[in-house]
Amino acid sequence: MDNVRLFVASLFANLALLLCPIKNDIFGLILLFVLNFVIGLFADLSNGREWSFKKAFRLFRDAAVYFVMVSSIYLLGHLKGEEGVAVQCVSFMIYVAIYFYGTNILRNARMITQYGSTLFRILDFLYYVFSLRIVERFDYLKGYVGEYEKRDKNCL
Repeated sequence: MDNVRLFVASLFANLALLLCPIKNDIFGLILLFVLNFVIGLFADLSNGREWSFKKAFRLFRDAAVYFVMVSSIYLLGHLKGEEGVAVQCVSFMIYVAIYFYGTNILRNARMITQYGSTLFRILDFLYYVFSLRIVERFDYLKGYVGEYEKRDKNCL
């Protein structure tokens, strides 16, 4: 049994060593997912909704899938000898996560604050800029959001 624990520990240590160049990105993702979880939980509780284990499990499942994707992309690029390109791809994926989870965090944070307060107005403005105005700066994101809204309306 000790050999199995030693094997698993050395496997994780080697994996952590391989992922060292993107450790700041991984810590940033952890912070983003934790912040999303905490703000979402406070938003639910402040609006009379109860704790949903299913919703929390979905967030952790999505976070795990995203971590595996980011790590796999980096490892594949590293194994191909194109570490710089892999780091750039991981960086792009981090910015995409920051955009989508950031808008969710701002939306939930607005729901926590009192309507019309200074903090609400600040969060509302940031949400407006983050969700609408940034989209206009990136053609691919603008195209995606437009297509997503069109598909979403067709599904209803």
